[in-house]
This record gives sequence, structure tokens and C-alpha cells, in this order.
Amino acid sequence: MTRRRALGFVLLFAFVALAGCTSAFGPSPANQDALTQNESYGWNTDVNASINITGGSYEAVYRVDNRSEFVVHRRDGLQRDRPLAISALKFQYPNGSVVTAASPKLNATNEQERTVIDLPARDGRVAFEASAQGKQFVTQTFVPGSYAVTIPKGMRVDYEPLARVDPGDYETERTASGHVRIHWENVESDSVAVRYYLQRDLYIFAGGLAVLVVVALVGVLYYLRQIRGLEAERRRASPDENRRDDP
Repeated sequence: MTRRRALGFVLLFAFVALAGCTSAFGPSPANQDALTQNESYGWNTDVNASINITGGSYEAVYRVDNRSEFVVHRRDGLQRDRPLAISALKFQYPNGSVVTAASPKLNATNEQERTVIDLPARDGRVAFEASAQGKQFVTQTFVPGSYAVTIPKGMRVDYEPLARVDPGDYETERTASGHVRIHWENVESDSVAVRYYLQRDLYIFAGGLAVLVVVALVGVLYYLRQIRGLEAERRRASPDENRRDDP
């Protein structure tokens, strides 16, 4: 029985390990069809990391300096590092020429906790596309320095708790296309997070808050009336006490 129990623990541990690892037996190439998808990027950016959220996905352009590989990852629900599923991988040389993942010089590999992008040069810009969910965006900070996140058109980050921008030392501006662009001069935290909302969400939130206030006021008035009614009944039930209180 002891051997069987030990064997069961070993099998269970192996199953959990394999289920939690994207590449349990070593690195594996990323999806080549996804990597070679075509996408147009805004290479002319004044920040080290430029991220444009388009709805269900985002486009990221990072400046790389003196590195042969660029490592990215995501955090799962248990805050564990996992490979980041990327597509439309491209690299821009300092002279402005661009290569795609169709070139053997640019490729990506998924490891157990990260995705490693092999770069064709040590300096330049690397760009890719990845998925985004709902009205919230979170990314790890893969490069130091300045960041910019452009949220979808019509979205706002003006009022909490509907909005959240972290880290807090940021500025916003409206682009020529009507998008809100959030800019950090120097990000020192290990992640950037933005929660945004539609203008109509603010009206819905304000309307719901107003209803709650009215319901709360009605409830307070009701209980005050009940208390006064009970006090009046107590006075009527104790006439002698009321006489003793009279001068």
C-alpha cells in the first residue's frame, strides 16, 4: 500500500507539472503562422515602449538596446509567469528597414515561463501583437524608461473607481484621432495596468449611484418614522410617567 501511495503521489505531481507547463520538455517554437501575420506598426514613437490597444488585442513596439534577445511573458491567475502568445512579429533596424518573422534572423521560442524573441540585431525596435481582454490592460515592463499606452477610441480614464491607471505618475493627452494616450516618463514598477470605461458607463454608474442614494434616504426616513411611532406609543402607554415629567 505504501508503494502504491508513493507511486500515486509521483503520478499526481507529474500530471500537475505537465498541466502547468507550456513546454515541459524544453523550449518549443512559437506558432509560425501567427508570427508571420502582417501588421502595420507605428515605428516613429518617442518612448521606449509604445502600446496601442485596439479592442481585443494590442500592438506593442519596444526599443531594444544592446541585446541579442527580447524576453516577454504574462502573469496567469495565480500570478505565475507564463509564455506570451504573440503574433505579427517584426523588427526595425536603426536605419529604418524592417524584417518579419519570415526571416530566419527573427524568431520566437516558448519556454516554461517566458517567450524568448531572438533578434537580428542588438539595437533597434521589436514589435508584436497580443491579445487583450475587456476594458482592462496589464503588461509586465520589459524595458525600462518611458511608456505610452493608447486606449481604444471613446474610452476614458478620468474617474475612479471606473478607471485605474498604475503606476500613478502619468499624464494623458488626446491624439489627433480622438484616442486617449497615457504617458509615463519613467516606469520603475514591474507592470503597467490600465482600466478604462466608455462615457456611457459613467452615466450608468452615476444613475445607479443616484438610485442607491434615494433608496438609502427612503430607508432612513422609514426607520425614523418607525422610531417616532414607537416613542409615541410608549408615551400613550405610560400616562403616569408623562405626568411625573410635567412641572
